[in-house]
Amino acid sequence: MTGAPIWPVLDDYGLHKVPLRFYALLILLLRPYICWVMVLTLPQTQRDMLRWFYPLQHDFIVACLVALPLLLLLAALSQRKPKGKRGFYRIWRFGRLILLSVALTDLVLSVKHLPDQVMLDAPWRIVTPLLLGIAVLWLWRSRTLRLVFTEWPDVAPKKTAT
Repeated sequence: MTGAPIWPVLDDYGLHKVPLRFYALLILLLRPYICWVMVLTLPQTQRDMLRWFYPLQHDFIVACLVALPLLLLLAALSQRKPKGKRGFYRIWRFGRLILLSVALTDLVLSVKHLPDQVMLDAPWRIVTPLLLGIAVLWLWRSRTLRLVFTEWPDVAPKKTAT
């Protein structure tokens, strides 16, 4: 017998549970906004800490623009409940595509901005592109995530021909 359950794991509303990896991926992709909030909570004398992660202001602005669609997806996730706003379903059903495009764009930009001798000078900068590559593969292959993005509490699932 395999370790995988035969039945799907459902949440309190009868929908497929959003995997914890999804939340970890959101944290990874929303890192410019997380850094920004972190810096805003610091005292005025330490506000230049953002330069540790984004040495050029242009890089920070581009990273925020790339991650901007995820804020809509986060809002849609917050409405994925029985009395949530139905209009967010339009955003939610394209969530996998949004995540995949943001992750691919972030991966390309992260690899493009790596220094020439990254393994000698700053090997820790390889971690983000590796995690993004794993995330892209997971987004591409995950069956559970496909089911999660087709469900909404008030919308009946589409019937498929058998």
